[in-house]
Amino acid sequence: MAAETLTIKLAEEARQLLNCLQTGDPHASHHLARLIEADTHGALLPFAEAFAARLKDHLARFAELGVTNPDETLDEEVYQLLKAAAIDWVSMPGHGRPGEGSAEVDFA
Repeated sequence: MAAETLTIKLAEEARQLLNCLQTGDPHASHHLARLIEADTHGALLPFAEAFAARLKDHLARFAELGVTNPDETLDEEVYQLLKAAAIDWVSMPGHGRPGEGSAEVDFA
């Protein structure tokens, strides 16, 4: 069986992602997934490390609070964690523990 080749047009995916984010279209996640899939050089790895640090902290908090069924709110919790990691994200990685520190970001 021949391997399937997937061509991802980065500029188009980025434009579509931006459009979906501006209009609140949930298809934004599809465009983001394609951009992540296209990341063959690990450019998004530092953000993944920041998210992992946030997730570890959150899971430890669940354990401290004695939450026995975190699956009930997992989807919303993960989304909120992604947002928190994005807020904390510093555009130049390597400044301390991933996910800590914050930068003032102005999106045009």
